[in-house]
Amino acid sequence: MILFISGFNRSGTTVLVDAVAAATGGSPLTLGDLARYGAPEPAARLRRLLDSPDPVDRGVDSRLVTDSLPEEYGWFLYHLGTGRSRSSQFHPAAAAELGRLADAISADTGIAVLKNPVDTGREGLLLRSFPDARVIMMRRSMTGIISSSSRAIARLGTHDQYLRTMAGDLPWIRFLARAQASRFGSMLLAFGTRWGLRLRLIGFLRTLSGLPVDRIAFLAFEEMVGDPDSGAQWAAHVLDAGRLGKEYREAFFDGPPTRTPQSSWIDRLLDRRWARVWDEYRGEQVRLGILPPAGVG
Repeated sequence: MILFISGFNRSGTTVLVDAVAAATGGSPLTLGDLARYGAPEPAARLRRLLDSPDPVDRGVDSRLVTDSLPEEYGWFLYHLGTGRSRSSQFHPAAAAELGRLADAISADTGIAVLKNPVDTGREGLLLRSFPDARVIMMRRSMTGIISSSSRAIARLGTHDQYLRTMAGDLPWIRFLARAQASRFGSMLLAFGTRWGLRLRLIGFLRTLSGLPVDRIAFLAFEEMVGDPDSGAQWAAHVLDAGRLGKEYREAFFDGPPTRTPQSSWIDRLLDRRWARVWDEYRGEQVRLGILPPAGVG
């Protein structure tokens, strides 16, 4: 069985993978797995980094690179491709390879916990390709994602060893570092990050219609941080919600922000729309008896 963790970059998916794996006894895809099962050349680069005596973090934050660190299956897909055919997005043609990877990492547990933020909006395709799979979606405020993304991009400008190992010495990595080093470049990156997320969210909300609500859980980052036990109840039809709340509290490694960054009216509008969509699907799950009413159970 596969549990897909879905959410945009910087929406808290890595912590959720940790918590879901601990709550279910499942196996997350880790860097050690990519070094074992990935394409030979990138796997060898990664193994050298993992075996290095010098500590290296993943660049976007200070979390150290270790064999047990959860990572995106998009890297596995990307390394399978060649030349222009390389992509980190899931495609049905890759279902067999991804299925074999999931089987390999979950041989002892029966549950593979996978994430790939670039596949946010492709949940229907994943569920059709893997009939026994479930999806846990994570919503986070636009301001929270953008603020975290900005910090991550700024940090990557001087902490790119892990990214270079995973992606190779590609020109866009050098461009990112140069752009971040200048005031104009950093402003341009921030502008692109904000508008890229806005457009992706609009597109994402259009993909949700018709998804099987009995196979999807709709979680919210701010709810999980504020009250993990209550926030986890929206996943009670997928796993043990009480256990998830406990494990999330233990896995969360970056305390809540001391203040809320200023947001624009566009982001507030999109946040309200996103929250309404979550409420609508949660309400449908309650009406269908998939979940108990809020506060019950």
